[in-house]
Amino acid sequence: MSNHYGKLTTAYAIAAYISAALLIAGGISVVFIPNAYIGAAEMAAGVVIFLLMLILRGYRRNIINSYLNHIEKSSGVMASNPMNALPVPAAACHIDGTVKWYNEMFADVFGNDDLYETKIEDVIPAVKWGTILKTPSIYQKQIKIDDKSFLFAASAVKNKQQGSSRDEDKVSVYIYLIDKTTENEIQAKYDNERTDVAIINIDNYDDVLQRVNDSERQQILSHIRQCVSEWAAESDAIVKSTDRDRYYVLFEHRFLQMYEDKKFDILNKVRNIGDEIKLPVSISIGIGISGTLAENDTYARNALDIALGRGGDQVSIKNDIQYRFYGGTARDYEKSTRVKTRAFAVALKDFIKKSDKVILMGHSAADYDCFGAAIGLQRAVRALGKTPYIVVDNNSPAIKTLYNDIRENEEYQGMFVDGDRALELLTPDTLVIVLDTHRPSMLPCQALVHRASKVILIDHHRRSTDFISPCSLIYHEPYASSTCEMATELLEYMDLGSALTSIEAESLYTGILIDTKNFMVKTGVRTFEAASYLRRLGLNTVGIKRLFNVSKEDYIYRSDIVKTAEVIAPHIAVARCYGKIPNVRVIASQASDEMLNIADIHASIVVYPLDGAISVSARSLGDINVQLIMEKLGGGGHSTVAGAQIKDKTVDMVVEDVKDAVYSYIADQEN
Repeated sequence: MSNHYGKLTTAYAIAAYISAALLIAGGISVVFIPNAYIGAAEMAAGVVIFLLMLILRGYRRNIINSYLNHIEKSSGVMASNPMNALPVPAAACHIDGTVKWYNEMFADVFGNDDLYETKIEDVIPAVKWGTILKTPSIYQKQIKIDDKSFLFAASAVKNKQQGSSRDEDKVSVYIYLIDKTTENEIQAKYDNERTDVAIINIDNYDDVLQRVNDSERQQILSHIRQCVSEWAAESDAIVKSTDRDRYYVLFEHRFLQMYEDKKFDILNKVRNIGDEIKLPVSISIGIGISGTLAENDTYARNALDIALGRGGDQVSIKNDIQYRFYGGTARDYEKSTRVKTRAFAVALKDFIKKSDKVILMGHSAADYDCFGAAIGLQRAVRALGKTPYIVVDNNSPAIKTLYNDIRENEEYQGMFVDGDRALELLTPDTLVIVLDTHRPSMLPCQALVHRASKVILIDHHRRSTDFISPCSLIYHEPYASSTCEMATELLEYMDLGSALTSIEAESLYTGILIDTKNFMVKTGVRTFEAASYLRRLGLNTVGIKRLFNVSKEDYIYRSDIVKTAEVIAPHIAVARCYGKIPNVRVIASQASDEMLNIADIHASIVVYPLDGAISVSARSLGDINVQLIMEKLGGGGHSTVAGAQIKDKTVDMVVEDVKDAVYSYIADQEN
């Protein structure tokens, strides 16, 4: 049987073609050639070949029948067609992917009884034959055939027959189709009926409602309750008010896709309530999915924390693997109450007193905000009788002038350390304070927070899913203009601000000035109050001007980047830098700020090469949330200042990615 069906079928086809050709040629010869004997001879040869083909075919059929009868007699009915005995659809294929044998169940799946010599890729397009052959063990893939689901399994096996020189006779590929339709339907039904947990929080409850009288307050809350009830009714959900500003909602998972398709329009409905009364009314929602009821409750709480940390007015969905976000279009609203700040200041003061030393650490490539906050808080540490240390790296050209000025002061000798030295100084009683970032990946020494027993985090950036944990205390306020503003308020409530020196006050003020772009964006009442407090302590604003002076070469580099600016969408421009230039991170950031001075430009993005990757610096006047744009590129930041870093791409490729991210952001806002 080594000369299988496929070989003979090919031979018959060739013989048929030859006989047909001879018959046709003979007919033509009889008509057009004077010598009719030649044509007759050709026609006779064709007839002979055709008759021989029929004889050989009958002979082959007799051989196969004799072979099957022999098998049946020697091994029983099952052995005569072992493939039909399998309880699942099965087939055997040549190494080239053509079917050489299959059972009846396999034929029934496709409604086709004649699958011999058919390419398996023709009947199952979802399967790639080359991938099957490359798989070292069993190849598996979920496939759909008509309205049924199958697990496609394939395995290559060497044949035991000897003497064959053809590769296709040496290896066979056995295929099995395992019907998963019922199992998948049961699994889908189970998944759809699982209970998702949503926690709805009214943002800025105290700050907003303290501005209205009791009657208006009840009216606002009544409108919000109506929105929540109508939203829950869409999924036959259970709603329970657990606090004056919080609701629990339980609904079946099958309704989540409907909510996502609608982009959680409840956010817009609640925001419209505030628009009518000229107050920033909004809600945040955390949703837990894919777990048990208890797990989903935990996921929902974590998701809500993330949503609030990102500025509120959005939905955060969490499962056991990742987060998804919707909304977040409203501007950050400055809180007028300072209860949290006052309580944190008291707790921070107590932590410092109970520590043997304090190590302050900002993000890598420090800017004036994290460096200024560290300089300001180290004065509080000294005033409480403890020794402060500040972790710095060698990748901070932006603060070079201020850093050199402070290092020249004898009082600060030995205060600046690198990551290795900080680890040597670390003891169980050492307090580590992380400033201006909450992402471990952005720290110059990640091991420091992993080994420290006491970690305090102070940051104003919108929260990402990558968060330093665990922390003893967290002061995270995305409404704040800068970490320096937050540090200044803490010094005021710790009653230690009067100990600030002139250069320390300048450091704090510079951080506020940079992050607010000279008090133009992200500036609230508390921002001016912090600046006023520093001014009362002897701040010299004239001396700060020299920190922003640039060399002629840097000014030219910055201008060259701005020249490449291209408006890619209404009010959004992108510029690019190809060459390697000194201090490119600082110059690119300055160019991004400079582009905001161009008429009708509300958001600017600069793409430039840095350290073997492509970096992106984004700035905004506030009405365009550049953080949401950068998150689409794997980055993050704040609504007015954000960035990203992309590897294995060129500048032009990243510019195209930026355009796609901008278009996607615009589409999200329109929806």
